[in-house]
Amino acid sequence: MFDDGIINSVRMSPQIEPLLYDDAIKIVLDLQDQWHKAGWVLTKAKERPALANTPELHAQLRSMKGGAGTTFWQAGEQYQIMLNIALFQDDDHPDEERYLITLQIAEPWIKNYSD
Repeated sequence: MFDDGIINSVRMSPQIEPLLYDDAIKIVLDLQDQWHKAGWVLTKAKERPALANTPELHAQLRSMKGGAGTTFWQAGEQYQIMLNIALFQDDDHPDEERYLITLQIAEPWIKNYSD
């Protein structure tokens, strides 16, 4: 995203095509684990806890309710990442549930931490 010709955030997907749920959730859990081990802090943990491979999360993602697949991670005052996993209509696989992971990195835009 641009602000007066300056890039202030980047949004991307680490995928070249949407993945089956089991494959996508493995990537999401691995990313969260890497960030946690590197000292990144989950932002707004009470409202947006770390994602876990549960039937409840899978059902929420299927129904696309309330940003169920979104978490925010922060490295001090330097960077914040929004991680999102969502159901995605894939025309190449119309009979399969496919999921897309997106990441956005920028200076922190959510300032308060919870535990």
